[in-house]
Amino acid sequence: MQTRNSTSAVYEVEQDGREALDSVMQVGVLNELLRAQLNPTAVTKINKSTEQDSSNETASLLSSVVDAVEEVLSPEGLNRTQLHQKLSQLYYQQKAIYDQANIPAQLRKRQYISHCGLIMSPDNCITTQLDDLRVRSFLRGIDLAIGDLSRRQASVHIVYPACGPFAPLLMPLIAYYKSVGKLLSTQLEITLVDVQPGAVQSLQALIDAMGIQDYIYQVNCMDALEYDPGDKKIDLVVLEAMQHGFSREGHFKLARHFATMLEPDGYLIPQQIKLSAALNIAQREYVDQWKGAQTVSEKHMSAQIYSERTILGEIFRVTKESLLNLKEHVLDENTTLIECGKVDIPLSLNSDDEQTLLILTQIQVFAEEFIGEYDSGITHPLPDQQVCINFKPRDERPGDLLLESGDAIRFYYRQNGLPGFMATWAQGAINNG
Repeated sequence: MQTRNSTSAVYEVEQDGREALDSVMQVGVLNELLRAQLNPTAVTKINKSTEQDSSNETASLLSSVVDAVEEVLSPEGLNRTQLHQKLSQLYYQQKAIYDQANIPAQLRKRQYISHCGLIMSPDNCITTQLDDLRVRSFLRGIDLAIGDLSRRQASVHIVYPACGPFAPLLMPLIAYYKSVGKLLSTQLEITLVDVQPGAVQSLQALIDAMGIQDYIYQVNCMDALEYDPGDKKIDLVVLEAMQHGFSREGHFKLARHFATMLEPDGYLIPQQIKLSAALNIAQREYVDQWKGAQTVSEKHMSAQIYSERTILGEIFRVTKESLLNLKEHVLDENTTLIECGKVDIPLSLNSDDEQTLLILTQIQVFAEEFIGEYDSGITHPLPDQQVCINFKPRDERPGDLLLESGDAIRFYYRQNGLPGFMATWAQGAINNG
């Protein structure tokens, strides 16, 4: 296993006036990783009881991995209660390793806005493992993609950028493969990439604890937009760096970067992210619909409240192919917008109640594996409360967009700062044709 570090993104301007202290801590962690490379055979003396404890912890961790992944891959269908219990058990064992890794607090909590978008702190990333339907869909989809690729070629190279401290959408699957003998390390090569030194330190600890070092080709501490595989081909990219409404984090830029590197018959996971626009009364959509609900998911959405939505149409679709054919608007050297879809506001829209613009997300992970609305934190409908249709806000704010029935909305995807969709007025086809 190789570990490569790049300090190019380490010295970003950060929040709370902690730049100098963070830099010192980051250099310390990087030095520790480099020392390990210079002297990989160094052995720390431990007593037999410590060895026994470590062995027991590893066995318990791998047992939890197998239980969780078998539940995920079960052909008997979804039992969400069991799934959540088993993923929770795995999470707490991983968190124990994370807590014992002696990652400095400054690195665990380090969070900032980069040229790509929001870089979340390792502490805020670890709970992805508990987002049960998201994890299930990704692990099942990735398992299918790996199976397809491994039937066609002797070895599969997988790259997971912005993987976070647990690499939760891939690492349990690799540990499972090793535990049950499904795929050998000669058949899989994994490259993990994360810009956060704290996340990389956690990854190293988990790789050791799971005993999957022989599957790992590289662990890179670097800005994923600077990753270059050189002559090594990439067969599969696993990427999930988004929040609901395809906002805030840098998924788009990362996906665009890695789509250019994939082998022609390689896979980008998710295979497709579909963004649509709709209108509904916020009280009905977000409050009334979930009163007394025990479970939130697409399956549990109210048919009545869903029927009250006004579906405006698709505004953006992200695939390996679409990422290579986008219409850009360069406003200045620091600002580029991606032109997205245009939708019409129907004349028949009921103006008695204030309608909220919703950005809807549906994710096709791979083949038949989907994440629907409300299934995950990344697919909850995102309200844009600055778009006001047939009403004026009580307190006007900079950025409010006043529209009327019969107008159209042209969407752009903003890449600078915190990424996300920007709605603009456009001439409608309904009453302005």
